[in-house]
Amino acid sequence: MATPWWGTAAAATQCEGAAPRADWAGWEAEGRAPASRDGNGFRTRYADDFALLAAHGITHHRLTVEWARLEPEPGRWDEDEAAHLRRVLAAAREAGVEVWACLLHGSAPGWFTDDQRGWLDDKAASLTWPRHVDRVAEAIGDLVAGWVPVHEPDLVARLGYGDGTFPPGRRSEVDHHDALAALRAGEAEAARLLRSGPHPVAVSWRPGDDTDHDDLVVVSAPVTGLEDPLARLADTAAPQGVLVVTADPADRDGDAARKERLERAVKLVGEAQSHGLRMVGAFHQPAVDGYEWHRGFDARLGVFDRDRNPRPALQALAAG
Repeated sequence: MATPWWGTAAAATQCEGAAPRADWAGWEAEGRAPASRDGNGFRTRYADDFALLAAHGITHHRLTVEWARLEPEPGRWDEDEAAHLRRVLAAAREAGVEVWACLLHGSAPGWFTDDQRGWLDDKAASLTWPRHVDRVAEAIGDLVAGWVPVHEPDLVARLGYGDGTFPPGRRSEVDHHDALAALRAGEAEAARLLRSGPHPVAVSWRPGDDTDHDDLVVVSAPVTGLEDPLARLADTAAPQGVLVVTADPADRDGDAARKERLERAVKLVGEAQSHGLRMVGAFHQPAVDGYEWHRGFDARLGVFDRDRNPRPALQALAAG
């Protein structure tokens, strides 16, 4: 089996700021979250950023496609935004970076979340969301290496509909239950649609899931929490392949400690491969310091700082 690669990832809001019509922009306007401004500037610095990643041996990146930029109003596809997205992906290809497209991570159009009740709407998973997935696949499918339909759908349901800490801010067991079912159905429908194309699709893995499908599975956990899910996955039916999405949220104890934790994560992924799992690759998020939801700009989570200076943790990532 090929050695798993290590790449980087980020939510669009974190690296380019909230889209003007996104639900998160509404929260910022209401004072419920710090202003995200331009994130870490990726929207205008993307070509240089991809060149930076490639120069340091990082040749895979999971890019979030921001739904609220492509469809700022229901049914209105923004061709200029689609053209910008293609320029971003073309720059990645020129730099030698393979891009996996994530279609939902942390924010959605305000019209969807607020006006149409988000994932509580009966048509969300069966019509509204699949229509968007189809449009994105047609617009950029020739420029991506793979697809991740939804970043942690179970977490999206809990934060937005159970805990109320993300839009739409609901705190209801019933809403949480219904949104969770819709998000899981939406992920499955997106995977079905994207599976018809030539690129791999990666869907969320949960304990107890059977893995008798042909999609890759995604294990999401912090760098200090990867051991258990990888061990549990190894005890299930062997999947087609595994992607890891990880981060190190403990950023206040210094660069040396962060480097050590990431080295351990890289080792764990390699050990999982030796124990029989087909580990395709892993994404560390984020690549560059930027906006971190409720924390604003005080988080130092990247392997590069905001000025694009490499941090010691990058050595562990590049070594993987």
